[in-house]
Amino acid sequence: MKTAWSPNDNVAARAQQAERQSTSQRQLQSVSQEFEALFLQQMLGAMRSTVPDSDLLGDSRAEETFETMLDEEMAKEMSQAGGIGLADILYKQMVHFVSHDD
Repeated sequence: MKTAWSPNDNVAARAQQAERQSTSQRQLQSVSQEFEALFLQQMLGAMRSTVPDSDLLGDSRAEETFETMLDEEMAKEMSQAGGIGLADILYKQMVHFVSHDD
């Protein structure tokens, strides 16, 4: 029985899974992560829109652009770090429809 968890365990498991995947499966995994990142970006934007605006720093287009870019990068990082599990669910549902051979 395994009682300790290490972040490296997850990395090693993902590396082994990647070695066993065909090209189509790797592409599906990538697209699943990109979709999850897009979903997370939309969610972050919706969450940000609930925060009242402040005139402390002025009304700036640059600030809006920065926040949009920040949300995009945070969403990508979140998705690559495991995210909310949407990419895994999509992959498991769709892997049956892709070729298992290279």
